[in-house]
Amino acid sequence: MESLRRIVQALRQSALHSETVSGLTGAQALVLRTIGDHEGASVNDLAAATFTHQSTVSEVIAKLEARGLARRARSPEDGRKTAVTLTPEGRQILAASPPTANEKLMKAVTGLPPDTLAQLAATLHALTTAAGLTQAPARMFFEDDRN
Repeated sequence: MESLRRIVQALRQSALHSETVSGLTGAQALVLRTIGDHEGASVNDLAAATFTHQSTVSEVIAKLEARGLARRARSPEDGRKTAVTLTPEGRQILAASPPTANEKLMKAVTGLPPDTLAQLAATLHALTTAAGLTQAPARMFFEDDRN
């Protein structure tokens, strides 16, 4: 439980810090950075990069668009796809924003050996199932609190 508490505490503090510094929720900061790292990627590609459902990432991108930080446009390489890019304002906020706890955790998880990652996933699934926490959709951290 101590490790879970540390993770939740770090995520909550990071989200609060992000809002104070940039006015972005933790989820918005994560998606903004992911767009910056994958400039011109599709919503589906950004969802995969953030380990999140496409509809959730699309909602966050819409909020970033409303703030003038990101934009969607037809991909120059494939007119059937939509490419997501940062605006100059989005790049400015990204440059001034330190990595979030969510980003650090994602980097740590993706750096785990495959067998360790599989064991972690199975253990967390068993834990959430035993606690009866599998009914609600798995949204981005604290983003569902904002709706």
